Amino acid sequence: MEKHSYILLAAVLSLLIVATNCERGPRMDVLQYNSEQETASVAGCPLTHKLDISLEYPVIKGDKEMSATTIRQAIFEAAFGESYDTLNVEEAATRYAADLAAEFKELSAAMWRGWRKAGIDTPEVTEWSDSIEGYFAGQNGPYRSYIVNIIDFTGGAHNNSSTQAFVFDTRDGSCLTLDDLFVPDFDGLLTDIINRYVPENLSEEDFDSLFESTVRPTGNYILTSDSITFIYNPYEIGPYSLGTPSISVPLKELKKAGLLSRKLRTR
Repeated sequence: MEKHSYILLAAVLSLLIVATNCERGPRMDVLQYNSEQETASVAGCPLTHKLDISLEYPVIKGDKEMSATTIRQAIFEAAFGESYDTLNVEEAATRYAADLAAEFKELSAAMWRGWRKAGIDTPEVTEWSDSIEGYFAGQNGPYRSYIVNIIDFTGGAHNNSSTQAFVFDTRDGSCLTLDDLFVPDFDGLLTDIINRYVPENLSEEDFDSLFESTVRPTGNYILTSDSITFIYNPYEIGPYSLGTPSISVPLKELKKAGLLSRKLRTR
């Protein structure tokens, strides 16, 4: 093979590598943070509070676009709040835990004074809790999906829960919205397709409990290698007993319908 042929071959291989990396996105390492904390109330008050934190967060080597930082900020804001999103994970979790403990002590002390005046020595519920869980939940090319689950319990009939989903573009850290993912005026056709898959995702009993017979798309969604899953929090489309229902739709179905505006892997 002549010298110029080797040069041409090397150039082609280089372009293929660049194209593949662009399709997959930069290499991202996932780290894990875990912590537990239990806080007692004022002396004599039987109330305690338990906080569990479990978070995955990204690190991207040679991250010139600061995409990992942008992704981490979105994760920390969803998990802890806007006041903590510019901190590293250790600082954010530690400060959040301290603030939550102080809030619990103040509130439980006030409640304890009220209970004592009412002659109540032991409340019906003596342990409050908060749980924060965040994890990566699927990938499609450069797009990485992430879920933040938050559950809190302060007594009553049941706990309170919420799920917030993200689809991050690892090339720049931006969050992919429905308007980014689909062609203009997608809502009507997408709604029709989602409802074709409702019977596969919900039982007949769950379907009968829906507030409305038509399930509309939500910006709370994740992408995987073969599907998009729309996630609905309690009371969004049905009663609390329905939990956090989700509807998964194959990407190949959306591609066939001409709804996708981004290049996604389908299988």
